[in-house]
Amino acid sequence: MKSLLNKIIAITITSLLFFSCTKDSNNAAATSDTGKGGSLSKFTIAGNFLYAVDNSYLYSFNISNANDPVLASTSPVSFNIETIYSYNNRLFIGTTTGLFIYSIDNPSAPVKLGEAQHARSCDPVIANDSIAFVTLKGNSRCGPAESGLYIHNIKDILHPTLIKMLALANPEGLGLQGTTLYVCCNNDGLKLFNVSNPVYPGEIRTLTGADFKDVIPYGNILICYVSTGIMLYDIADPTNPHLLTLITN
Repeated sequence: MKSLLNKIIAITITSLLFFSCTKDSNNAAATSDTGKGGSLSKFTIAGNFLYAVDNSYLYSFNISNANDPVLASTSPVSFNIETIYSYNNRLFIGTTTGLFIYSIDNPSAPVKLGEAQHARSCDPVIANDSIAFVTLKGNSRCGPAESGLYIHNIKDILHPTLIKMLALANPEGLGLQGTTLYVCCNNDGLKLFNVSNPVYPGEIRTLTGADFKDVIPYGNILICYVSTGIMLYDIADPTNPHLLTLITN
């Protein structure tokens, strides 16, 4: 596991350094976030810790010394874990049967706070202070859930509640920039929603021309993972992305 972990850390830190330099040189208001991952990610960095998931467990690694990562804890979560996303002192873990929320107030020992169950399905997730956005994709591999965008109120972190479901065809990864939500719908394009009122998400537009898998809003750049490579968009205006370049596989 350690050799694989070292590879993950090296790739993650290299990517973060590249995008951080790009962001800092172009955006004076750059935040001090350690890193930002996509909604389909199996690992995330928060402070001096790397959190990773496999099919059933959450692993916490102290990476204060990146050359010598230390496993701090192993926590059973569920089965069929798919994704992990960090925001402030919270981890949002997507599984095929639900969303699990963990506190990392003690970063070496995450503690489960709450969960929201759903029918079996693939389950990318992102969140902010009060809302968690989840896409479910029902098919022969993922399960019978209705495909769409599921919006949960997480103000009561112990009892997340579903407040809106918006049917979408083939949704996958998603990202949030302010009140603009980006939802990848594979060959159906990248859909943009105004979620200033999350109970009534308003569709802004759909970007086409690629098979969109996942997105990471990072400063004024939208990093899109597509079937042919990476597409970078200028999102100085989050509602009106402008294509900068395509980096092919």
